Amino acid sequence: MIRKATSDDKTALRQIWCAAFGDDPDYAAFVTDHCLELGTVLYHPGGMSCLTLFPVSLYQRNRMILEGVCVYGLATHPSQQKKGFGSLLLTRALAGSPFVLLYPATKNLQKYYLKRGFDTPVRIPAPVMMVDCKAPHGQAPSEELFAAYKNNAQRQEFAFLWPFSMFNFAFQECQFRRGYVVPPWFCYPSETDRGVLCKLYMEGGEKDGSPYLCALVHFNVSVPGFCSDDSIFYLPLD
Repeated sequence: MIRKATSDDKTALRQIWCAAFGDDPDYAAFVTDHCLELGTVLYHPGGMSCLTLFPVSLYQRNRMILEGVCVYGLATHPSQQKKGFGSLLLTRALAGSPFVLLYPATKNLQKYYLKRGFDTPVRIPAPVMMVDCKAPHGQAPSEELFAAYKNNAQRQEFAFLWPFSMFNFAFQECQFRRGYVVPPWFCYPSETDRGVLCKLYMEGGEKDGSPYLCALVHFNVSVPGFCSDDSIFYLPLD
């Protein structure tokens, strides 16, 4: 049976996270603790499966038009995978909010979520691999970074915007991974080489024709005029 997880489920959630994603226990504890604090964690104890719904808003220019949720960390313990528990959680997640957003990181995940009702593309600026960000690494406070992020996002035609609590979580998670922020980038040490993987958290200035990745959203209400090509979602959590 699916229920909302509580702090009493911390140990189980950490074990599921480590087994599903291969992360170390410290990172799993950091992430799942924030999931419980900032979002709604849907948990299927028998299926050893969970996901988190984080708050996110849709803005049209500088006007907030909808409040919805973003799916994060859909995880099923390997011993219970391919039994439909993830699909059950997604079905529950799709009900009750004006929209449900998520970022499938691979083509196989794109297909998986398309089949489950996430049918509208949303643009995400593709990350860029750099040797290093060519700027000082002095760290501005997250409140200052968020103000610039929000101001920039609200100038877009359609923007999915994190509240400060979630932006601050992304900021802390970047630092936890020994990363840093150099506007307009969140920079993470690469897991495969000596460079840094840099993700835009706001428009960088010149229109350089940078490629986009694809998030997916399911709308439960009508959004007149919404166009995938005019949409943006900065800083997806992955």
